Amino acid sequence: MDDSLASAAHQIAERVWPLFKRLPKTIYHILVVNDHYDDQFNFFFEIYRPHFRTHSYPLYSMSNQQLDKLETLLRLLREQEGLQINIDFRGFGNQRWPESQRRIVSHSYQAPTFKQEPIIKNSAVSPTMSAPVRLPKYHDEEATKIASAFFKNEYIDYGMSKWHGFRIAELNEVENEFAALPIEVPQNHQSQFAIQSLLKLSIDQDQPVHLQLQFGGRCHGISGMILGTTEQTAFIKPAHQHQLALPLKLICHGELLVNNDNDRDQRSESL
Repeated sequence: MDDSLASAAHQIAERVWPLFKRLPKTIYHILVVNDHYDDQFNFFFEIYRPHFRTHSYPLYSMSNQQLDKLETLLRLLREQEGLQINIDFRGFGNQRWPESQRRIVSHSYQAPTFKQEPIIKNSAVSPTMSAPVRLPKYHDEEATKIASAFFKNEYIDYGMSKWHGFRIAELNEVENEFAALPIEVPQNHQSQFAIQSLLKLSIDQDQPVHLQLQFGGRCHGISGMILGTTEQTAFIKPAHQHQLALPLKLICHGELLVNNDNDRDQRSESL
């Protein structure tokens, strides 16, 4: 047996397998064409589906001067495991196979026929709605190239900026809550260390404080008892109001009050 023919049969089978998807209402077959112009046999894999164009994929070519080798190649191709596909011929005229002396049955092109369901007029569903949706199918290598080109040329990674909207919404909520606080003339700006010391002293001595918050280009004042603090937040309970959580970075000035009277004329200590 010619090893080149066995290799050719394996090569044809390897090209057919990715295309032979066994879809319903689909006809698959291998077409062998005797090309008298180029003096060669051309192999094609053809796929017929209703409502779709016929797809023809080239598989292999060999010289048409050796009909006995073509017969051997087809026999080897039919012996490929699981490859049970019809083989049709075109352009062979009245030629016969050298070994079996059977006539090579070739025919002109004729589109396959499918049994179609009759269309019922006045149907609630339009006939065009039953046509299958054609989606592009790619091999793994081609799909990888398309995905790489998309991420390289079209995809935009906004990184941390995509969280900017959530951050703005959070700040707006805080500002809206403090917007009702009275506007005051800003006092001297204190450091974060001085403000944290003042808050700790207020908790230890159980004394109220008056704080100024700087945001939105304005200075707002608030007075009350400090319930506790964290590294970034101070919790204050104003008189006749619910508890508020104040971001420390917004506090620009603070003073201890003598008693629970929140009148600013009674302040006794300022840091």
